[in-house]
Amino acid sequence: MRRRSDKEWYDQLEIAILIRVEDFKIMGYREIEAEHIWSFLVEVIWKDQEDPQLHQRIHDILQMKIAELMDFITMGPPEEEMKEDALELLMGEQD
Repeated sequence: MRRRSDKEWYDQLEIAILIRVEDFKIMGYREIEAEHIWSFLVEVIWKDQEDPQLHQRIHDILQMKIAELMDFITMGPPEEEMKEDALELLMGEQD
């Protein structure tokens, strides 16, 4: 079975993401946009998962905690990821 691209996944999940954006806006977080949620999901939640199925991805969207999302938005990707990126950059320079 062919693996879907991020674009294909986004197109399929867009409605659930937009519903979550509206949920957060009702709670007073008016600055949250679909792009914030998508980046958080791809860079944090699904980063180490092989290829989550549709039902798991929808569950992740609907169960997302605002505190985790706000931490991601304000502080960026987790520090562990930044260390890995720095290591890859250093290893690339030595070649």
